[in-house]
Formats: sequence, C-alpha cells, structure tokens
Amino acid sequence: MKLTILTTALILLLVAVALVIVLVLFLRARNRNANATSPSTATGAPRQPEPALSPTAGAAPAPMTPAAARETLPLPSRLYHELLEEGQLRPDPDQLAVLPVLDGLVTALRQPAVRGIWRGVEVWRMGDQRPVPGGLYLFGSVGRGKSMLMQLIFDATEVTAKRRVHFQPFMRELQERMHQNRPPPGVDLMLFIASQIAAEARLLCFDEFCVTNIADAMLLGRLLEALFKCGVTLCATSNWPPEDLYQEGMNRGRFMPFIKILTDHTRAVNLSQGADWRRSQGNEGDDTDAALAAPDALFIALTGVAAEPLHVDLQGTEVAANGVHKRIFWFDFNALCDRALGVIEYMELVGQAKALIISGVPVLGPERADATMRLVVLIDLLYESRIPLRIFGTAPLDQLCTSGPVAFAFQRSASRMHELAFLLRQGLAGTRGGEAAASG
Repeated sequence: MKLTILTTALILLLVAVALVIVLVLFLRARNRNANATSPSTATGAPRQPEPALSPTAGAAPAPMTPAAARETLPLPSRLYHELLEEGQLRPDPDQLAVLPVLDGLVTALRQPAVRGIWRGVEVWRMGDQRPVPGGLYLFGSVGRGKSMLMQLIFDATEVTAKRRVHFQPFMRELQERMHQNRPPPGVDLMLFIASQIAAEARLLCFDEFCVTNIADAMLLGRLLEALFKCGVTLCATSNWPPEDLYQEGMNRGRFMPFIKILTDHTRAVNLSQGADWRRSQGNEGDDTDAALAAPDALFIALTGVAAEPLHVDLQGTEVAANGVHKRIFWFDFNALCDRALGVIEYMELVGQAKALIISGVPVLGPERADATMRLVVLIDLLYESRIPLRIFGTAPLDQLCTSGPVAFAFQRSASRMHELAFLLRQGLAGTRGGEAAASG
C-alpha cells in the first residue's frame, strides 16, 4: 500500500515538473515573437498616446551618396578656396572666419537619418538618435556673400532631399498647399504640409528671408515650428538679424514666440562688416558705353531690331511693353510696377525673359512705397534666376530710394541691380565679340 502511494506521488511530481518546463518554454517563445514584431521606439520624441516615433515600413537612411560609390563631396571650405584659386572670389576675412561653421553643419548632415511616424505624419530623425542638426541664419548688409555661402552649404551637402528656394515664391507655394491639402482626421494641417516639405527637403535653404505683413508673419511662424518638429534643418539668408524680423510690424508680439523658435534651431552668423562685392565688379561705369546710355539703343544692341510697342500677357493680365524680341523685354516702370501686379505675374515674366530693361524709374519716395516694393520683389526674382537687368532712372540707382518704409529693402535691391547690370554688360560684350569675329 505504501509503495503504491509513493509511486503515485512520484508520478504526480514528474507531471508537475513537465508542466512547468512546458510553461517556461511557451513564455520564452511568446516574448521572442513579440520582440520580433513590435516596432522600436525612438528616444527624444514628444510623448503622445501613440508611440513617440514609429519607423515607417522599410525605413531607410536619408538618401546619401555612399562612400563606396564615389568620393565624398568637398566641404564648403574646400569649395570656397577653389573659387579663390579660380579668381571668382577675393578673400574676405568675415567669410573665411565662418567657413568652419559651414563645414560643421555639412558634416553633421552627412550622418544618416530615417523617416518615422509622429502624430500621424512622417518626420526625419537621426539614425543614431542624436538631435537633428541645427541650421544657420546668415544675415548682414547687402553684397556680403550670404547667398554664395549658403550655396556652398547646399552644394556640399550629400543628401538628395534638399532644396533651395527664394522666400517670395515659397510663400506663394505655401498658400497653394494650404488650399489644396486635406490632412487625415486628427492631423494638423500645417504639420501635414511641413511633413510633405520635409520629405522633399531634409535641408531647406531660404534666400532673402523676410517678413513684411502680419498674415505672412503668422503663417511663417506656424510653418517654422512644424518644420522643426518634422526634423528639417533650415538655412536662411537675410538682411536682418533674427530679433529684428518684422520690426515695427502690426501685432508683432504675436510673432515673437516664433522668433524664439527660429533662434533655438538655427545659429545666427553676422556678415555685416566688409565690402559690398557686387559693386566691385567694374560695373559702375555703365554709361560710358553708348549702347547702355539709352534704353532704345540698348534694346537694338541686344536684339538687332528697333523696339515696337505691344502688350505682354502675364497670367491673364495685359501689360504694355515698349518692345519684346528674342526674349528681351523692355518696360516702363509705370507699366510694370505702378499697378497691382504681384509675385505670380512677375514669376511668369522671369520665366519668359532672357534679359529685362526697365526705363522711366522716378525717385521713389514714401508715397510710392507700394510700387517700390513691387520693384524689390521683381528684382529678387530676377536675381534668383540670374536674369540680366538694366534700370534707367531719373537718378543714380543708389539715390532712387533713400527714405520711406521700403528704403532699406531697396538698398539690397540696388546692390543686386548693379550685379545684374554687370551680367548684361558681359552678355553685350560677348555679342559684340561674336559679331567682330564673324566680320573678321
């Protein structure tokens, strides 16, 4: 009897041990499967009811040029010194001093980044979980090489998701996106648009960053906040330091928090001191050349024919022109700037023009601020596209606008007009050289 009881107890003990072993093996297998299927969570993302950052399916590092595929692109400092060696630049102490800052940003951007989900949209995060590289805000007086330095950053950055754009066309594009986009339920519209922009540009470069009205101020402020949340690195050029943006603007206090966001995510670089290099290219003696002394003579020199008046269609608006031939346009100031034309019409003109002549520009006092601002916008667009320009006014360029709310912006434009006039002189000299060769 005792033997039977002992045998039964032993059998029950063995069964219990076997059940424990089976249970342990089952729990281990389940944990292994859970680890294999659950997404990893990135650190440093804001806490939300959903995971802070979930990798998207097939997420890969930001598009970069593999080191094994080709040599690494030169850093901005190398590109700068190559331009010096080629004679395209002259040494500038302030520019040389900021080259290490440019190199540091480009080096940071060469680290891989991944796309992940945050608050229902895709965002950039660094693959090694480091902070997204902070950008640069290059500011200073006209002609100091801010755009050139930003171009060096752009050229040296290996990621393909990058974009450089002038501020005015970008704001027009932003307004169109606001009207066209419908985000998924529960997703903020501006965050949704910022995610779209981030997908196109991990590095976004703004040329001529400025704020002139409260509508743009608030729209831009919201966008900047959303772009930084989406992991975009911003570089910008401006004539104003960050704290002076939208200075004396209506309800400026509502814009101040966004200035703080901008300064938190970019490093301000002051290039205010030094020469205006645009005016040192030998283009001050324009009127010594007879072909540049009058608009009708210049039009003939550029096209080979006399000008005939006609109307030009700019996005459905008829604008009177003194002459158009071979994509050379000649307008009077009143026809082009003293009426309600905007960025979209001027972009259409810039897209058509090979060179532009504007005659009859008066002295632009405070009472003509609107017309002056239109001229400034047009010149910015021409400069971005490197379209040669010649201005004929009742006073020298530097004296056309010396007072009023647009005077400071016009100073930058005057510097750009000098450079665009130099491009026109080069083109005219090339045309004459070709004619001389043909006749010889």
